[in-house]
Parts: sequence; structure tokens; C-alpha cells
Amino acid sequence: MKIWKIALLVEDLDAAEEFYTKVVGMEVTSRGPRSIYVDAGDVKLELIKVEAFAGDERLGKPGFHHLSFSVDDIAKEAEKLKQKGAEFIREPFERTKGLQLAFFDGLNGVNLQLFDDKR
Repeated sequence: MKIWKIALLVEDLDAAEEFYTKVVGMEVTSRGPRSIYVDAGDVKLELIKVEAFAGDERLGKPGFHHLSFSVDDIAKEAEKLKQKGAEFIREPFERTKGLQLAFFDGLNGVNLQLFDDKR
């Protein structure tokens, strides 16, 4: 079994599309009336209007901690994201020797992570 998609419920589909394309640098691969798919490398990221699951107690709210993006130079990538308007929750830090992480806001309470592993 392989992960092919990660889905996020978003309050504003247009704002989410702008953030994930203009700030994070992903490309839209397909679009429907209630969702947008963006290319996130080896997996797809599906952005879904929260209204699609309105009234569903379980599926209508977020349920994961963060999405992680592998990078080769965490300081450089963090600076690029800041210049595009990303707001960092935690600046780049060394978790363990050779492993650096940073967290930034992905809208609607979604945490995004930069992952730079040189162990």
C-alpha cells in the first residue's frame, strides 16, 4: 500500500489554492467544483471545501498533525517561503544531529513542516 493523496478540508478554496501554488510552489493538476488537486511530488494534495462534509461529525474536522516537505537547504527554503508571505510557527531548528525541522502555517490550522535530513 502507498500513499497517493493527502486531503485537507479548507474554509476558502481560492485562498488555499493561492497559498499552496504561490507560496509553497505546487501546481494544480485538476479542479472540480468542491476540490482542487495539486502536485506534491510523489503524492497528490487534495484541497476540499469544508462544505463538502458539512454536518458530518467525524469527517468534517481536521485529524492529523502536519504535512512534511523534504528540502535540501532548510534555511534557504524557509527564507523563500517567508518572502512569499508564509508565517512560521517554529523557525528552523536541529531536532537531532543532522536533522533540521521548521513548522509554518498552512491555513485553517494545518501545520506544515520543512524536513532537512542529513544524518
